Amino acid sequence: MRQAAALGCDLTSFVPGHPLSGRERSGPAAARADLFLGRPWVICPGPQTAPAAVAAVTGLVGCCRAELAYLGAEDHDHWVALVSHAPHVVAAAMAAQLTSAPAGALGLAGQGLRDVTRVAGGGSALWTQILAANAAPVAQVLSRVAGDLAAAADVLADVAAGTGPDQPGPVPTGHPALKLLAGLLDEGSAGVAMIPGKRGLPARDSTVVQVVIPDQPGELARLFQVAGDAGVNIEDFGIEHSPGLPVGVAELTVRPDAAGRLTEALAAAGWPVRR
Repeated sequence: MRQAAALGCDLTSFVPGHPLSGRERSGPAAARADLFLGRPWVICPGPQTAPAAVAAVTGLVGCCRAELAYLGAEDHDHWVALVSHAPHVVAAAMAAQLTSAPAGALGLAGQGLRDVTRVAGGGSALWTQILAANAAPVAQVLSRVAGDLAAAADVLADVAAGTGPDQPGPVPTGHPALKLLAGLLDEGSAGVAMIPGKRGLPARDSTVVQVVIPDQPGELARLFQVAGDAGVNIEDFGIEHSPGLPVGVAELTVRPDAAGRLTEALAAAGWPVRR
């Protein structure tokens, strides 16, 4: 908005906006017709913006079936730094540690590492521009994250120093360092619980049902069919592959009151199930 004003643009017809629906893939082959479906689309009209211009952009948001959100420009910049831009840098920093890892170490990688580093696969040219354009808010978030990580590293270094060859055995549960570490982990759990659920609504209690499935055609379709026949709505879905084995573990997130019904239906269909 500052650049537009400095360039002498007609600000009555200028509606700054930002659809928050990017992917880690880019290019025409990664295009999706439902890319904006249900995703927030922020617009930041100023006091001089003409109502007709706002209406035109609002119509575009509606055509794309996104969820319109009005924000001030400063709030937008700080909020996306927290929920989008800084997380990308954190993921990239973790993924960068893997470039010098032994092949044997990477062979131990599970779904947790993939989840943490997934967005780091985005193009560096685009993300360099994004981060530079929102530099100050991103720097503030990263500074706070770096402080937490540095504190955790100090705590673990203290623990390691107290459990060397001359002092074998586990660290006492009441050790002050462990209390500090647990505090950070608990705060992280609380933060995860605050992330909204489907359609931007507050996250609600859910249960994950794990199913071991063969890695072969038709298994996922059959899995969903059994859930549908049991009248169970799958709120979310993920799959973790077992390296070197022709099986995987599907994780079906459902309402707690539906978990028992789903477990029984899947077990009756012959799948190994656990909750």
